[in-house]
Amino acid sequence: MTKADLRRFVREKLDTFSLPELREKSARICAAVAARTEWQNAKTVGLFASHTHEPELDSLHLHAAGKQLCYPRVTGEHVDFFRVRDLVGLKPSRWELREPDLVLENRVSLEEIDLLIVPGVAFTRDGSRLGRGGGFYDRLLARSELHAFKIGVCFDAQLVAALPSEAHDREVDVVLSES
Repeated sequence: MTKADLRRFVREKLDTFSLPELREKSARICAAVAARTEWQNAKTVGLFASHTHEPELDSLHLHAAGKQLCYPRVTGEHVDFFRVRDLVGLKPSRWELREPDLVLENRVSLEEIDLLIVPGVAFTRDGSRLGRGGGFYDRLLARSELHAFKIGVCFDAQLVAALPSEAHDREVDVVLSES
């Protein structure tokens, strides 16, 4: 199965779930993330604002006392992170995503990020990841200044036995789903 076929297959599976089901599954994923020692010990966490077919992570703000949360913003071919104090700081962008405002004093260097929560269309249990196809997170994960522990989050329906792999594909350290 090609990457495009797999993306289509996974999206069709996720389309069978209702919004309340996806919200409940997202809440369980957030609880799993918040229970990890990497979350508890992190001072700076890179999150993402979910897109259709991705876990909703907004409830992690409830577990973020003492943490600096930052969100990605795509600039050209790169992803940069910006500190966001609350969810109001995220604005709709060109990809139907919410991104932080481009306020340079809120930029967070990759070296500062202790924990990075990573989206994907599909994952294997051992950390292989299939993104949406733009390569943004693969380029981000390959950057030498990123030393964060990387958690891929997905729904059980996005877990697959194997993924087609190319030299530029990057893995995460652990994958968490609702189960």
